[in-house]
Amino acid sequence: MARPGSAPRYTFRAASAVITFWVGIAALVVIVGSPVVNRDWSVLSFTLGPSLVLAWVLWIALYRPAVHYDDARVVVVNIGRRHVLPWGHVTNVRQGIGMIFELDASKPVVAYGVPAPRQAGNIASTIDRRTRPAFDLNRDADLLDGVRRSATPSSDPVVSRWEVVPLSIGAVLVVGLIIEVALGL
Repeated sequence: MARPGSAPRYTFRAASAVITFWVGIAALVVIVGSPVVNRDWSVLSFTLGPSLVLAWVLWIALYRPAVHYDDARVVVVNIGRRHVLPWGHVTNVRQGIGMIFELDASKPVVAYGVPAPRQAGNIASTIDRRTRPAFDLNRDADLLDGVRRSATPSSDPVVSRWEVVPLSIGAVLVVGLIIEVALGL
């Protein structure tokens, strides 16, 4: 979906992480919703704090990490960190454990929230390396490397920063849970 007056923006995110996130959230809704439906407020007060902390952990570790890109820059969102990389500073894109953006003047930035290539080997016991379908493990990196080569030059700096608001929310939830446990003992 394009923002008005700007180039389209695209996102890479691991589908398995998103599915796991939503399954976890659905389980937490059931865990918190059951005491609400049964009007069991003591059980609700027992489950609410840990459920909120777990929901935050699922969000920051599974759903939030991604790679967003357009024709001017790529934004790598990792757990607690955000890197804004203008294409003019990216010299190469490759896939390792995550997607790796090699920069012209600093150490590489690894995007941990994108699909990583799988090890070659058997998919199932009846399929071996000769009969399994071929899959290009580097297609995402190749696509982004093509975007990088066609991008307009930019003199904008590379910006890496801690994500203060999401980390602060987690800290508040953890401190609240510690207080709840301390008062409950």
